[in-house]
Amino acid sequence: MTSTAATLPQRRHLAVLPVVVLLFLGLRLYFDFKADLVGDEAYYWMWGQHLDWSYFDHPPLHAWLLHLVAQLVGWSRFSVRLLTWASLLLVLWIFHLWSKRLAPADSATWFWRAAALYLASPLFFLFGSIAYNDHLLVALSLLAVHCFVTFVEQVESGRPLPLRWLYGAAVATGLATLTKYNGAFIGLGFAVAVLASPKLRPLLKSPHLWLAGLVAIAIQAPVIWWNARNGFPTVHYHLVDRWGGAAGHFSWAHPLNFILLCALLFSPFLLWPLLRMLRTKPAAGFEASAKLVAVSILATSTLCLLALSTELDAYFYWNIVAFIGILPLLVRFVDPVLRWLHVLFGLLIAALFVCDLAVVPPGPLLGHEDHGSSINFGWDEIATHMRQAADAHAPDLFAGTRYSTTSQLGFALHITDAAKLSPEHSEYDFWQAHLPLTGKSALVLTDEPDGSAQIEWLKGHFTTLQQVDAFSITRYGVPLYSWRIFYGEGLTP
Repeated sequence: MTSTAATLPQRRHLAVLPVVVLLFLGLRLYFDFKADLVGDEAYYWMWGQHLDWSYFDHPPLHAWLLHLVAQLVGWSRFSVRLLTWASLLLVLWIFHLWSKRLAPADSATWFWRAAALYLASPLFFLFGSIAYNDHLLVALSLLAVHCFVTFVEQVESGRPLPLRWLYGAAVATGLATLTKYNGAFIGLGFAVAVLASPKLRPLLKSPHLWLAGLVAIAIQAPVIWWNARNGFPTVHYHLVDRWGGAAGHFSWAHPLNFILLCALLFSPFLLWPLLRMLRTKPAAGFEASAKLVAVSILATSTLCLLALSTELDAYFYWNIVAFIGILPLLVRFVDPVLRWLHVLFGLLIAALFVCDLAVVPPGPLLGHEDHGSSINFGWDEIATHMRQAADAHAPDLFAGTRYSTTSQLGFALHITDAAKLSPEHSEYDFWQAHLPLTGKSALVLTDEPDGSAQIEWLKGHFTTLQQVDAFSITRYGVPLYSWRIFYGEGLTP
């Protein structure tokens, strides 16, 4: 009787957790089908339609995969975001593998708790839903962590050197870094783990450790080749351009902002379990190896970015790889109260996120402007206005005045040759460098007011320029965003 009664709460818990997971997945599906592409989603999709060795802002792997998606399933909101589901499946599969090692007697409960913790973390829900490079970075980083942990466990148990896991980790780390540069923190974190562990330090004498590092670096060859051919624009962008060309300066606000946003977006309800996990001696074997690798990566990534934030405003999401390895280890340390507070917090943030991008931004309904979200609405309507203007003026080109809106316009019109007409540096500069644009006519979509630097730039680059349309995107009778269309002739790029 006692044994049966003791299992009833667990059964109820197991019944509820899959429902929680399904709620988050349902919100993701609604977002996928209903939300117009966010600017950078469309931008990266356009990368996939212009195959190259690398790109101005980021490495090429995500763009290469988007090209494959376009060839296989075509253009749609869901196809742009299809890879996010592949990344999620990889993450959940690794959680499944870990649950069997961390809780062999009750792996199902561990798995569903880990899945719920992951999806309820705003950091992973937001950046796992939007088709930025981050979702692939997270999945490949976790794969690398899994390989490193398995390698470390077997080394520490005295088995022969498990080279397949070492080289598998090197390849996964290389691919993560070929997705986004902060994937390198996985490799750096493992190096810290080797140095910190007396059992692992003898590996420094093995040529395989160094060869594995070279494998990860060699995978970056496309990036190095592209930058060498083009004068290293990526280096200049990340070190100079994105900061406005200004030298760094110390400000307490930068590291404080970085720490607070990391904590808030990971989840404030996971901070105490994280501290408990750091203070508790892990079980021998897999859990001990996982903690060593995951905590080393957490410390390496966070401290490096914290140091950077003392001079520049490092973004919290650059630190996303710091948390992926430790999250499944937190299951043991999250009590029921914190677990459900975390889930409710995550559901609230996820619902607000989906509402903000797929239904209507709350700000305009309350009388406040929200250009960051509102600009992403109504792209089918915008495309209709552009086609109507094209019927009247027969332009040579469709164009936008920002890389993001040019990409959104190109996606809405289902074209790959929309032109970005502005002094802003982006990947478009490389695509347009050799195109015969001089003397062309163009319909230009802009949200800039008269007298702005952008409008003056346009006037200086066309022989004639006239406004041919002005309209607003509305939802529920509330204006969200205003657009204008100009027709210009005699373009001088």
